[in-house]
Amino acid sequence: MRRLLSSPRRITPLIMLLIALTSISQLAGGGHGQIAHLKVESSETSLKAGFDNNVTLTVYNDFEPIYELDVTVSFPASMQVPSSPKIIGLSHWKFNKLNKGDQVKLSITIFVPDEAAGNAYTASLILTYRRLGYISPYTETHTLGFYAKGWIKIIIYDLSVDPSPSYPGEPISFTASLLNRGNIPAMFTNVTLMEDSTLIRKPESFSYLGQVDPNSPAPFTLEALVRPGLEEGNYTAAIKVSYEDREHVIHQIVETVPFQVVKPVEEKTPPPRIPVLGYLEQVKGYLPQAQGNMPIIIAVVLIVVLGGVAAARRRRPREEEEELP
Repeated sequence: MRRLLSSPRRITPLIMLLIALTSISQLAGGGHGQIAHLKVESSETSLKAGFDNNVTLTVYNDFEPIYELDVTVSFPASMQVPSSPKIIGLSHWKFNKLNKGDQVKLSITIFVPDEAAGNAYTASLILTYRRLGYISPYTETHTLGFYAKGWIKIIIYDLSVDPSPSYPGEPISFTASLLNRGNIPAMFTNVTLMEDSTLIRKPESFSYLGQVDPNSPAPFTLEALVRPGLEEGNYTAAIKVSYEDREHVIHQIVETVPFQVVKPVEEKTPPPRIPVLGYLEQVKGYLPQAQGNMPIIIAVVLIVVLGGVAAARRRRPREEEEELP
């Protein structure tokens, strides 16, 4: 043995033989890095950011009977991709035996933070099992890709109508604010006052808001003309909001707003006041204790006034005669 070890020419073939035997033993025993014999599928590949996502993983065995199957699922942390999803609850399972043609379903809950929206993540599924007649266990590592999808929820609030009530043939305006309660921006946002038989649209009936970020109110005002000749009553206008998400999918929502239409009230001009009646009103105010004799007082005042007018008319001709030469 010493002679064998002391000869470099003989040691090199021996080392090569040991490496070959080690590789053969790893393949026979099922060490790391061997060909995967099991198949894994996920019920979902898209996860909603900001929510718990229920996902079912299925492990198929089309190989041969396997024993002591151990399954572990995890999302490896990465400095390059922050805010990785997390497994909530059970993430490790054990099964005594899985025959050829059998399958097992694993229900997991994955929480995806809001900050993860728009990123792709990889889950690691490690399967360890034993084969009949082999000493060392087999280990298979499967990777599952997931996409964290953001979401948009647009609401309209603080909606008001001016004037209220409105009048036929007159302008009317609708003022409100948009709020994005999601976690990704709404792109190319348009607000439109929809056409109907009660309103005549104008260029101000449309408003382009562009990008609406999460939790950032976007106010707007839409104007129109109440159709002339519209009957009095309660009516409803419709406001349409359209926007695109990151996948350039167009979304639309429609909000209705009630408004009232009345006809304008015509102002009546008061009749001209007669000086005598005004004088009587003043006299009435000075005689609070003579309310019962008011008809007599009014008659006396009229006689006095008429007598004064007649006397003035008689006096004028006399003055004119005296002035003549």
